[in-house]
Amino acid sequence: MKWVKPDQTIIPLNSQRRSWLLQASSAALSLATAAPAGAAEMLKGFFMFKQETPETAVMEWEISFCKYGIDIDRAANSRLETLWADNWLKDAQGEDVARFFSGFGAGWGAGSSDMGGTNPKGGRLPKTIHLSYYDYQEDRFYRLDAELPLRRIYELFFKQPKVVIKNISYGSVVPRFSELRFGIAPQGYIMLWASGYTHQVELQTFRAQVIRDIDVRQYNARLPGGTFTLNEDRWKELKAWRFKPETIERIKAGWQANPDWYMRSIRVKFPWRHTLAGNVSRLIELDSYQGNGEFETIAAWELSVYQQVAAMRGIPETAKLWFEDKAGQRHYLWLEFYLRQRTGAESDLHEVRAAFDQLYPGRQLEDNAYLPGDDDMSAVEVTVGDDPNQITAALVKGTHRIPLPVGRVQRFALKPGAHWNGQASPKPEIVRLFQTGPGKD
Repeated sequence: MKWVKPDQTIIPLNSQRRSWLLQASSAALSLATAAPAGAAEMLKGFFMFKQETPETAVMEWEISFCKYGIDIDRAANSRLETLWADNWLKDAQGEDVARFFSGFGAGWGAGSSDMGGTNPKGGRLPKTIHLSYYDYQEDRFYRLDAELPLRRIYELFFKQPKVVIKNISYGSVVPRFSELRFGIAPQGYIMLWASGYTHQVELQTFRAQVIRDIDVRQYNARLPGGTFTLNEDRWKELKAWRFKPETIERIKAGWQANPDWYMRSIRVKFPWRHTLAGNVSRLIELDSYQGNGEFETIAAWELSVYQQVAAMRGIPETAKLWFEDKAGQRHYLWLEFYLRQRTGAESDLHEVRAAFDQLYPGRQLEDNAYLPGDDDMSAVEVTVGDDPNQITAALVKGTHRIPLPVGRVQRFALKPGAHWNGQASPKPEIVRLFQTGPGKD
């Protein structure tokens, strides 16, 4: 596969603006947390000694997996399975920090559970991965042996300011990142995200190698009794996973899913941020989910930085917005920026991408590396009407205004300080926590 950089000239921002933006972003989103003075032993949970390093730091963290979709068959989903007793993560000392055996569930960018995994009491961060799996669509075995970006994982897991979660354990203060999520794309391509309750960002891409000296029958023959075997009738397995007969015939004729969709197309980023208009007095906070699998929560105490600092993002997929209307009533608004599914577990975002391509023609994956300036930024503007059903969206930049699709919508009036329909007003200390943030540890 050959990826060609677009034939265009891009003039970088002047160094002074770039320095200011980097400093502003770093100050807002990369504050280091310090251990309490006088600590006599390693702190449990999410805290650590200052002298700890990426190789020795310990915390509670998890792993999860997801897989690619079948774009010619919305009822189907790709069928992959890890190989028995042949998957692990090791720390910098070469010790196992996770062993797992799992089918790959969930849509692209969304996590699924696995058998085995990490120590629930915590452990060192992983430095290397050994992952082996079988892809029923391609009838191929794959193996990945790779080094993970340990220092970057450490910076995200330990150095980022903590967040307050709005679901599960309401009002709890947790690390911004505490999970490694692996996405399996076609032809052995793999995406790694750092994830958490409120944020997910890309970390690195990999390419697994095809294991050529084994087939399914030989693999099953090597397994000890009582373990999980692969289905030696590949077509029966795909049929059981809701592949239509015509899809199976296309696979037999040589069709394969395209890795470019996952590894290039949906990963192109653009300079934009969310805004609200209409019957809105102020935006309070938001959750933004993007087509490349990344997502971010912008809390109330971070909103001013979000509205000022230029940043690149994947195209919008869904959003949750908390705001006050002009009468002072608090609201929750959730909406989809698409009208249909691309596959059974993935959104069809081609209309949204077309709008961004119209405003920013010719952008490619390589353009993600360029830091935007204020003049580059556009807005995904959601207009709220007086009628709860009057919700529209547009991509706006200067005099340009391009309508965006709006699919399903949920909107609720809320109690003061609350986040969900029917929720009572939280206690004053919880409200303050959501307004001002957890502070320094």
